[in-house]
Amino acid sequence: MADSSLNSGRVPDVRKLFPEAVKNKEFKVFYQPKVFLKDYRLCGAEALCRWVHDGRIISPGNFIPALEQGNEICELDFYMLDQVCQDICAWLADGRRMVRVSINMSRRHMQNEKLINDIFDVVGRYDFPRKYIEIELTETTTDVDFKDLSRVVNALTEQGIHTSVDDFGMGYSSLNLIRDLPWNTLKIDRSFLPEDGDNKPNKAVILQHLIAMAQSMGIECLAEGVETVEQISLLKDNQCYIAQGFYFDMALPHDEFEKRLIAAGQPEESLS
Repeated sequence: MADSSLNSGRVPDVRKLFPEAVKNKEFKVFYQPKVFLKDYRLCGAEALCRWVHDGRIISPGNFIPALEQGNEICELDFYMLDQVCQDICAWLADGRRMVRVSINMSRRHMQNEKLINDIFDVVGRYDFPRKYIEIELTETTTDVDFKDLSRVVNALTEQGIHTSVDDFGMGYSSLNLIRDLPWNTLKIDRSFLPEDGDNKPNKAVILQHLIAMAQSMGIECLAEGVETVEQISLLKDNQCYIAQGFYFDMALPHDEFEKRLIAAGQPEESLS
């Protein structure tokens, strides 16, 4: 069932209802698969939040902006991290072939001097290899923010937790960001993928050089928002082999994603 069909009607006041919604576990983790383009196997997932309220699913665009007005977004991020850790433990215990799951952290967390300890506290409650967790962070806009981001990325890397820079190319600090920080993954924003009828040929040129630059630095590239065969062909031509988007799957509820894990086969011996 597509998300667009689940958002009709008036959107409730999420900030007012947030404490009770968290208590009632109305916020659910959906998983959008990441696919390896050489053989189209499942190779990862992004954890995305959906709000199940009064029998309908509300997409993030209808409640995340409101939560970002205050600190509720930070509480939600840690709620999501905890739920993902629980799911990973359960899937490993059931013998599933686990893949790395990425979790978004809002830029508002950069104001929290205890952010690193808070992340470690949550992940530390669960006994599973840290290679299965990835923290997604977005670009920053000031030197102060960059210093905080650098501290966080370096600390996570030292503890074996993967990091990725989300929406790469949308900020003005992009080149400094990948030059100075030890990212594992660069997520190329969907705006750099040419679309049908696109009259901006420079998109393909920029995409080619973004991929080449990142890979020459040893950073894994992932393209998000992939929707067409033509986009897949372009990514393959430029040796970007990891993608996510509606062409493969929308964000899936827990049980549907579990079916993807089951179909993927037995547990892996290793995960780079």
